[in-house]
Amino acid sequence: MIKALAITGPTASGKTALSLSVAQTLGGEIISADSMQIYRYMDIGTAKATAEERATAPHHLLDIVDPKDSYSCEAYRADAMRVAEDITDRGRLPIFVGGTGLYIDTLLRRPTDLAPPSDPEYGARLLSGLAPEEAPDILWQRLSEVDPDSAQAIHKNNLRRVIRALEIYDATGMTKSHLDRLSRSEASDIGIGLITIDFHDRELLYERIDRRVGQMMEEGLVDEVTELYRRGLLTSDSTAGQAIGYKELLSYIEGRESLDSAIEQIKLSSRRYAKRQLTWFRRYANAYRLYADRPEGGMRGAEELASEAFIVAHELIGHLS
Repeated sequence: MIKALAITGPTASGKTALSLSVAQTLGGEIISADSMQIYRYMDIGTAKATAEERATAPHHLLDIVDPKDSYSCEAYRADAMRVAEDITDRGRLPIFVGGTGLYIDTLLRRPTDLAPPSDPEYGARLLSGLAPEEAPDILWQRLSEVDPDSAQAIHKNNLRRVIRALEIYDATGMTKSHLDRLSRSEASDIGIGLITIDFHDRELLYERIDRRVGQMMEEGLVDEVTELYRRGLLTSDSTAGQAIGYKELLSYIEGRESLDSAIEQIKLSSRRYAKRQLTWFRRYANAYRLYADRPEGGMRGAEELASEAFIVAHELIGHLS
């Protein structure tokens, strides 16, 4: 079994800096667990590690697909497992770093062979004959009839996931929620010690988010999004085009929103996303919760956090079997 470490947490919580310190100390290599850092050319808005930061520890699964392309959780798991195995074979420690909970979840489960591969023509057939404004309601209603658990977990406007759940049911006669339960009941073929960064005072995290957005604007986020839009690599109907920072600036570039309004929306969307991430990662009962702030108020220092993380990482990895 592969033994690995994961450092998770909300956006702007300090995952990159902490992971670099841990990787250098433990002889680790970083595997991105961020669903937007997989895209090429999207550097500023996704807060990718800089070239200087990457030079301090090897990084993997950054810049692997174009923004116009799709990339699934299944593809991520296959790529991540391949990279983790290679890192392990070389006597190094795989360290997953990122805030995409679905990516972490898919690593903690053993995939079953029951789910069929995705067929793009299936979705086209479902959508044929349906008016675009009617499709979300009609397809979600059908999903709620055959797989109410999945329907409850998937928003009706997330057509890709609704269609995938229906595809699994039509191809196998079993619901996606049932296959998910089967997957969770089996042990994964990778053991991961989980460290998740948390906050006593959420307002401190929100302040960090606002500062990061301001920094991204100073670094040229508008120019980055404009260039991707000009080259036809970023559209509002693509997955990459829904990334926070890019979605809002596309509205500005297309004349649907002022720049000031777009910036404020980026901050608001980032705060909401961080809140969802905190809720998601608190579900992990076996994760070590590393608080970035003090109970009495104020942020902890980077060295203090790193020191605690080193000790915890050794203990977590030692308990993996």
